[in-house]
Amino acid sequence: MQSNLQNLSEIVAKASDTFAIKFETVGTLMGIMDEGLRAQGMKADAVTIDCIAIDKKIVILLHDDTPDIVSIALGNKQGDIYSSSEYELAELSEAAIVEIMETNFI
Repeated sequence: MQSNLQNLSEIVAKASDTFAIKFETVGTLMGIMDEGLRAQGMKADAVTIDCIAIDKKIVILLHDDTPDIVSIALGNKQGDIYSSSEYELAELSEAAIVEIMETNFI
């Protein structure tokens, strides 16, 4: 696993734990896509956070071409994207991910 992907996945895992403690009744699943996107021809890795009960998903993408920038897409399990934004990887924190989760899952 690339070091940026590993660092990002650790931030997201901590944020997921914090979110789970704060909102015990809202279940989420975290996933890492380090080969799936590449198999589809996309030069990127991703960390996903799913809230199955309300059919919402957060996809955090790390593109090979812009390794210091992450794209965060908000959508559903079917792949529909409602919005997306970009963040500097170095500035993305556990608190920022928790806030994104709260905004989209609560």
